Amino acid sequence: MRLESFQTNRYRLDIEIEDKVGRVILTDRYSGVIFADSEYRYSAFAEKRGQIVRLEGLWEPRIIVEPWRRGGSRITISGVLGEKGANADVGVRHRLYIPEDQDFLEERLVLRNLGSDNVIMRGYRFGFRKKLDRPRKYGGPGIDIENYRIIAIPFRLQPDGKKHDYPLDEIYHGRFECSTFHNPARLVQEVVDQGRGRSEAWAWTDGENGLLIIKHNPDAIEFSMLDTERITPSNHLTDEAQAEPEVYLTFGGAAPSLYNEPIQARVLAPSAEFPFGKTRYQFYEGLWREGAYLFREFMAGLGHGVPEDYDPSIHWSSHYDIGRHHNNPYALAENYNPEMLEIEATKARDAGCDLLYLGPGWEVCEGNTTWDEARLGDPSQFVRRMKDDFGLKVGLRTIGRSYCDDWPGMYRRRYDGSTGFYAPYASKPFHEPCFCSQAYQEEKLRRIMKLADAGMSFIMLDEFDWRGPCHDPTHGHSVPTTPDMHARAVAELARKIHEKHPDIVIEMHDPIWPWGARYLPVYYLHDQEGSFNEVWGFEFVMNPLDDLLSGKALSLFYYNLAYSLPLYLHINMANDNDACLAFWWYASTVRHLGIGGKQGNEARFAAYRDAMARYRSLKALYTRGVFYGPDELTHIHVLPEEGECVVNAFNLTDTPVSREVEIRLNDLGLLEDVRVEGAPYRTVGGKLVLELEIPPFSPIVATMLRK
Repeated sequence: MRLESFQTNRYRLDIEIEDKVGRVILTDRYSGVIFADSEYRYSAFAEKRGQIVRLEGLWEPRIIVEPWRRGGSRITISGVLGEKGANADVGVRHRLYIPEDQDFLEERLVLRNLGSDNVIMRGYRFGFRKKLDRPRKYGGPGIDIENYRIIAIPFRLQPDGKKHDYPLDEIYHGRFECSTFHNPARLVQEVVDQGRGRSEAWAWTDGENGLLIIKHNPDAIEFSMLDTERITPSNHLTDEAQAEPEVYLTFGGAAPSLYNEPIQARVLAPSAEFPFGKTRYQFYEGLWREGAYLFREFMAGLGHGVPEDYDPSIHWSSHYDIGRHHNNPYALAENYNPEMLEIEATKARDAGCDLLYLGPGWEVCEGNTTWDEARLGDPSQFVRRMKDDFGLKVGLRTIGRSYCDDWPGMYRRRYDGSTGFYAPYASKPFHEPCFCSQAYQEEKLRRIMKLADAGMSFIMLDEFDWRGPCHDPTHGHSVPTTPDMHARAVAELARKIHEKHPDIVIEMHDPIWPWGARYLPVYYLHDQEGSFNEVWGFEFVMNPLDDLLSGKALSLFYYNLAYSLPLYLHINMANDNDACLAFWWYASTVRHLGIGGKQGNEARFAAYRDAMARYRSLKALYTRGVFYGPDELTHIHVLPEEGECVVNAFNLTDTPVSREVEIRLNDLGLLEDVRVEGAPYRTVGGKLVLELEIPPFSPIVATMLRK
């Protein structure tokens, strides 16, 4: 057996090569922890000519070591999946990049069809393996990762309330819980990754040393996957049924997720290749949150962060008070008319907002993307009146379905030939246009551009959610369509709007699962130069306080630890409290904020007006500041260059809370003396200690400004 070894100051990589690739061992030289210690997993089920074969191991390997253009070494391992006679002809090119004097390792895998027939990849798993054993506290012998946890980034807590934070015992038993989006108005499609862990990244740490595992693929939908494998040794001397299985964690590499993503890897034509995305293994010191900050820095370096000149308008959302009336012309005429919108504009101005956001109601019929001139007048005149009379910009929402039959020939066609149409409630049936239809894309863009030309400043792309493939061959797309094709078509709409109107801010909901857990990685299809600007802050819009108290909105805290790409969200003040607890939570966790819903509550409106005045004075910190989170209920926003900082602390209980917050100014990039406003404080050993007394169900806002 041949052993190839590589090392940096931080880690060591050992690769065993014989007739197949053997163990690939990854060791943290700082802690001594061996994160990978077993055979690298090359495993697949492939179908060719109607036969499905199981392929295990990478055989007849060749290894080439050469200088890497970025410094260091590039290791290429090439071979064939499965032993001779497997007859599937699937080749693998596995590259490992080891930079000089850096704390990370990068990995790329490429599949290639070496034969003359199509190969269908029916399942596959490539990745490092770690042999596991039961923790000592549960009667097992324990191992070197006894005190390590693996935590999902950016969503340790998902908007559905599921927590993805796995100690050794949970990993050993494979208790991974995937978050999925369910909507009764959508045909349910099963995900292929039940029982696995799915995330953009994972922080694997004991609080002192850690390994951050990041998957990044700008060309296909792909996640970093975890799974626990139980193998009964085939050479066991006793009956296999009585043998104790060996347990392994597989991480990194590549595995299918969601609706079999990346879908491009599903079928390999003769001589075709599919490159999976890059996996980065970043060693670091500190708590798991340090891994989140490193991930945020990595994504910002790729352009998925807050723009330097970011200064979003504060929105007033008109639909909370006006209501939603879909395709009812009588209700629209009574409730959504110029007089009612001027009332909303007055509220917006008085509350301190900058933009009147038009939710459902401005169209002739919701989803047809046609401004109702007979009811609302010319759109450009409306925009001018809002600016001249109220000092407001105007923004709107457009959706990817339609509550009236306004897109003939452009609807999604199912396999049985029926068109996409859904009527969960008799009062509001909706139609399902196919967004991959070239005709629909062109007409949708034409209608949106009329509104963009009229002076709209903000456009939300909502309800473009995936409802299944389209089989209509007249639409100009491949048949059937896929979620990735659909998502790309929606992102292309944003790009085409920006080609002519680069200053319009475009928020794009996840176009597959738009409201709860995301389908797409947050960064996917985002391009600061032309794509969407912001992503949706999930569906905490109607009951923002309940969503916070239930714990679901805590997911926004974890998002901000790992991303500075702006979220957009508007909230209903009618369902907050007079302490503005929900307002300050979402102001602290959503860079682009909207409010609405006065509903005759003068006391609440007055409280919000005061909160908004305070928020506006600190707005740059909330929209452009660096976010730090000592804990879920303590948030710090910093502009180091300006020497400014704001601390938000929250009490989500019905009793008063006393809390001390320790802040090391150097850690925040604040090198000068500061003055504190809004809370008593003391200085202890180079730390600033805020002494907070927080009333029940209330927030505290304290500022630190350069003296």
